[in-house]
Amino acid sequence: MLLENACLRLEIADNTGAILRLDNRQNGKEYISARPETALRVTQKKNGRILPLKAVSFTGRRIDEDHAELCWRLEDGSLLKAEVMLDGRQAAFTSSLISAEESEVILVEYPVIGGMRRWDEKMEMVHSFATGLLVRDPLSAFGEGEGVRYAPYPESFSGASMQFYAYYGKQTGGLLFAARDPGAHMKWLNLYKHQEAMEATLMYANEDIGKGKSFAAPWPFTVSILEEGSWFAAARDYKKWAVRQPWCAMGPLDERRHCDWLMKDIGWTTFGIDAAYDRSEYIRLYHKDLGVAGFHILGPDWTEQDFVGHVPANLREWTTLRFDKANLRAIKEVKDRFAPFEFDFLVHPKDEKTKKDCEKARHIFPPTPYTYSCDAYRFNMLCPCEKYTHDLHVERDVRITDASGADAMYYDISANNLLHLCLAEDHTHPKGGGHLITEGYQRLYAETKEACAEKRGEEYFPVGTEMINEVFLPQLDFYQSRAGAQPASSLEMWPYKKQIDAGQAELIPLFAAVYHEYGAVRMDGWGKLVEETGDLFYDIVAKIYEWGGLYEINHEYSPMEAIDGKETKAQEHYWPFAKYGYEYSHGRARYLRQFAALRTGIGNPYLAYGTMEAPPETECAEEDKHYWHYNHGHGDDEKFAGTIRLPAVRASAWRSGRKDHPGYAVFLTNTSIKAQRITLRLDPDTCGQGTVRKYTDFDPDHAPECEILAELGDRRLTLELTLPSRKPVMIEIT
Repeated sequence: MLLENACLRLEIADNTGAILRLDNRQNGKEYISARPETALRVTQKKNGRILPLKAVSFTGRRIDEDHAELCWRLEDGSLLKAEVMLDGRQAAFTSSLISAEESEVILVEYPVIGGMRRWDEKMEMVHSFATGLLVRDPLSAFGEGEGVRYAPYPESFSGASMQFYAYYGKQTGGLLFAARDPGAHMKWLNLYKHQEAMEATLMYANEDIGKGKSFAAPWPFTVSILEEGSWFAAARDYKKWAVRQPWCAMGPLDERRHCDWLMKDIGWTTFGIDAAYDRSEYIRLYHKDLGVAGFHILGPDWTEQDFVGHVPANLREWTTLRFDKANLRAIKEVKDRFAPFEFDFLVHPKDEKTKKDCEKARHIFPPTPYTYSCDAYRFNMLCPCEKYTHDLHVERDVRITDASGADAMYYDISANNLLHLCLAEDHTHPKGGGHLITEGYQRLYAETKEACAEKRGEEYFPVGTEMINEVFLPQLDFYQSRAGAQPASSLEMWPYKKQIDAGQAELIPLFAAVYHEYGAVRMDGWGKLVEETGDLFYDIVAKIYEWGGLYEINHEYSPMEAIDGKETKAQEHYWPFAKYGYEYSHGRARYLRQFAALRTGIGNPYLAYGTMEAPPETECAEEDKHYWHYNHGHGDDEKFAGTIRLPAVRASAWRSGRKDHPGYAVFLTNTSIKAQRITLRLDPDTCGQGTVRKYTDFDPDHAPECEILAELGDRRLTLELTLPSRKPVMIEIT
């Protein structure tokens, strides 16, 4: 069966319904050349087992030149019906499973689009795994079945933060795949190596599981031509659709109510400082050396929770507060801000009544390996749809913030780390839940924010989580991440550490490219202010700020920096770390201080509120960057020490997101010990016309140095710049 329009030609096997070919008719490029084998995969539960459900027959009917209806009969009598329609430069797929009366179908994987080989010397794949994964030449980087085989959504620790991915050639472009679903339904977005080619699939869940229960993906899964071969072009294409969805309905930050102090005053963050022991010396030292306000996510030891044992499960346990008064006093005196660290849905109850309440409200995840994820989700969590969870969440946080004076609340192992499927049969949601689980989280976050703001008599109260997903942009104000420190990092990018270490893969600012002006603030870097972590530190800091984030000094799994030879004790921490004795580095603090000043100063309309633009091309030398990351769980130290080769200069471009300061800016940081000479080309079609100024010497105590370089008119302008060692530079066109 052949479908075609002016742009595309799509061939479907007459006997199986499998996709055989997809061609770009305008340039003759063949993107797909597949064997006529797999059209779909369906999964059922039968006699307590999870089993595949095979198709036994196929029929197809072409309605028009660019439109077809397809139908497969499965071995249990169920039917899978699909429609395929070509629309301009995209093919759109929808499907529905009509269940046989006695069958319990739980998953459908359709379409299956294989046979994507190399059509360019430089092939890349980009995926919204975590917040952005780029892999160069994935057919070489991955073995059979490897890649992003199962990426659950919405789930951005071990899955997809957005509903798109792409496979393209750097010179010739390629294909963009996207689920155009505004309803946050449970799905998996997969791109992996199969039979010496790349294969892309959509998999979606039955959100009301039971015998004879039918379900559908009525929203289109689209495969469209990507003209430009770059990750930013893929993000730009998806963004056209994404910013019109419900999670962006509140508008950009500058046009709506938001946390003003977080966006304008905060220049750096910490994570995991012991809350129950006096760390005021560190709080004052960081503030003094970094020069602007910081935001502290205080460690979980302020109540009875910890990483390895008991986690509170009722109001009495949660409201037994142990905040050290010296810490709270120091934060207030230097005008920093803080949020308590909470495991908001994770519970380990002690008393019998609480155990019964928690068991009734427990989130029941699918068993391993049927999570279809690189994560097993072995958590004792509360389901967000249950009354016990709701009442505990809202009342707990109102009491805690009122008693402690917290400026915000942070939730670890939360909605962005979890599979949004709950198999409980007696909850307020159907068995499965899916988008109803997501709505439960959204409702809890929104009501908690409002209740805390009302109690404190404030207009707005911010909350944040570990990781981020597009569906929570209206509810979340900040998120904690670690992948920006790669390869000196693990956690959310751990499945691709081998490729990252080899220089085949890297984190890219995909989420920022789509959503930065809508929030939430990224806290990343997983760093220490010590010399021993290596000179990759300078690149990590520059990358975090240039991508619109805040650098995070992190103390989860290791002591704080030593001051005059003394470091914090493991006995006073919530994780049994080893001794290191690495001394606090004032020099590294001075480097970080520049970016904190830039973020809260003249760079604020761009780096805090702005819209990310395509990164400028800057030819520069590459250098070996050394790293040693010791702030992690026990063992495997050798995995977090090494060298990676990177360009000496970090560069990003932004359009201002503040109406009181319109403009366009390029940010450049030479992370090398040597000065670097670069060429920067400015195009008025991108930058606009105006005066080109260069800003340097950023410090909270004085205004930056400013030099007028040129006037950008209606022709392109080429600048030759010498970038000083380890100092950010801002080129602004206004």
